[in-house]
Amino acid sequence: MANIVLFVKNFQLGTKISEALTDLNQNVKFADGERFGLSEINESTDMAILDLDDSVFQTVAFISGLRKINKDMKIAGYMKVIHKETYERLKASGCDIILPSSSFVKNIHTVIT
Repeated sequence: MANIVLFVKNFQLGTKISEALTDLNQNVKFADGERFGLSEINESTDMAILDLDDSVFQTVAFISGLRKINKDMKIAGYMKVIHKETYERLKASGCDIILPSSSFVKNIHTVIT
């Protein structure tokens, strides 16, 4: 069972992701509170899932901050439309996986492996 933290402001999509992960027997927490939920990340966090359409979560500083807290966790994100330059910038900052929003929930099982 992996410990996964969701950085998702879209409640409907967040619920779908959470349900899919729970069905796969994963431990899921929604990040909220101070510092945009960074306090939810620790050494036992296996994965962070980000809504990269949100201007806060798609910044290099935010992703780099996650990576500094836990160098070993996987960082995955989704966007409605993936632009090459945005993709390259986010990958360089530490995001391991970037998928279109439309296929993220359908492919969640491959994201967590």
